[in-house]
Amino acid sequence: MRRVTIKDVAREAGVSASAVSRVFTEGASASLKTREKVMAAADLLGYRPSLLARGLVRNRTNLVTLVMGRMTDPFDALFMDGLAEALAARGTRLMLSPAAAGTPGEEGMLQALDYQSDAVVVSAGTMSLAHSERCVRAGLPVILAGRVVETPGVDCVLADNHDGGRQAAQLLLRTGCRHLAFLGQGGATFSDRERHDGFRAAARTADHAIVEQSVAGRDEAAAFAAATALLSRTPRPDGLFCSNDRIAIAALEASRALGLGVPADLAIIGFNNLPESARRSFRLTTLDYPVAAVVAQIVELLELRLQEPRRPSEIRRIATHLVVRASTRESAQP
Repeated sequence: MRRVTIKDVAREAGVSASAVSRVFTEGASASLKTREKVMAAADLLGYRPSLLARGLVRNRTNLVTLVMGRMTDPFDALFMDGLAEALAARGTRLMLSPAAAGTPGEEGMLQALDYQSDAVVVSAGTMSLAHSERCVRAGLPVILAGRVVETPGVDCVLADNHDGGRQAAQLLLRTGCRHLAFLGQGGATFSDRERHDGFRAAARTADHAIVEQSVAGRDEAAAFAAATALLSRTPRPDGLFCSNDRIAIAALEASRALGLGVPADLAIIGFNNLPESARRSFRLTTLDYPVAAVVAQIVELLELRLQEPRRPSEIRRIATHLVVRASTRESAQP
C-alpha cells in the first residue's frame, strides 16, 4: 500500500502543498478555514507528518539513540523506561538500538549517525576510540552510562562504585563478619570491577582477605549455582557482597537451600536497590543507585552538550548509600 503524502492531503483539501506544510509547521501562519480543511483531509486519509523529515529541516531530529545489550538485569529496564520518560518530557523520542551479545555496540552508534540522532547514549559493550571520535567529528554527542572512556567530547555518568564497595565491606565488618566474600561477574563489566575493587580495598585496610566467585552466565540458574558453590566452601563466608541485586537475591535463595540462616549465618548485601529487594521474602540490604538521578544527569549533560558542542568532557559519579534491611545483622541499623 502506498504511503499517503502531503500532496494527497492537499488534493483532498483543495489547497496547495505549501498550505498543508504550513498547517503542520509549528509557528507558521495558516487561516482557520485552511487549517480546518487540511486537518479534516489528513484525518480522512490517515496522514501524519514525518517528524524525522521535519527535524532534518531544523537540523534537529529530537531523537536520541540508546545502545543497550540484553536486558538480563531488571535495572536495565528501569533505566530505559526512566530515560524514555525524561526525554519525552522535553519533546524527544528514544530510539533503541540493541547490541547483540559479544559485539561492541558500535553498530548502534553508527545507526545513530544514519538516523541523524541528536545524541547517543551507550549502556552496552565497549566503544573504540575511532568510533567515538567519528561520532564527535559528526557533531553527535555521546554519553556513556555505567562506565568511563576518557575521550574528548564524550561524557560519562555512572555510580560511585568503588565507594559502594567500601560501604558494603565496612558494614559487614562492623557487624561481626570475619570471612568476607564477593560474588560478581568476574570483571565482565566496568561497574563489576569497580565494586569488587572498592570492597577488596576496604577489607584489606581492615586486614581482611576476601574470597571471590564468578557467575558464569547472566541467568538466574547461573547466579544460583555460583552462590551455592561459594557458600559450600570451607571456611564458609559469613559476609557476602554481590555486585548487583539480581545476584544477591540468587544468593539469598541458595543460602536457604543450604539451610543457612540470614543474617545469623550469612549477611548479604546487593547493589542497585531494585524494587524486588524490598519484598518481604527478600528484605535485602543493598546500595541504592537511583535511576532518577542517573537519568537526570544524562539529560542535563545532553542539554549542555547540544548548547556547547566543544565544552570539556565530564565524568559524573552518582553517590550511593546503604539501605539496611533484614539480610544484615540488626546491630547495623542506624
